[in-house]
Amino acid sequence: MAVLWGSDTALTTQTAIDGTTEEFMHTSGEGISMATSLLCHVQLEMDAEGGGNPVDRVLIRLYATLDTTSKVFDDIPFMGFDILPPSNVLLRISFTVADVFGFRIGALSEGSTDTYAVGGDFRLRTT
Repeated sequence: MAVLWGSDTALTTQTAIDGTTEEFMHTSGEGISMATSLLCHVQLEMDAEGGGNPVDRVLIRLYATLDTTSKVFDDIPFMGFDILPPSNVLLRISFTVADVFGFRIGALSEGSTDTYAVGGDFRLRTT
């Protein structure tokens, strides 16, 4: 059986992500639907917007939903990453998601010193 991947789809890039409000990357406000997919490969790009070496980690969180049209997402993430970029350069991280109907990706700065821009792309595997 051949592996089939969907097209490369851009996530909304959020800028000025700070430590006060979690920002969400999604294509249409409903998160990423996996209703007809087996796997989602996500590649995020994050960039510290200030100069120098960042001191605040970027907190990436994934929230599941049973129905991407109702926009009712879990309050507690099912997966997360805490990343401290080694320097003020563009950093990429890839991960895969399986076994959920849909999800959305949130980003937050750990503190109040650094702000970040976070975006990226994803592909869905259908077979």
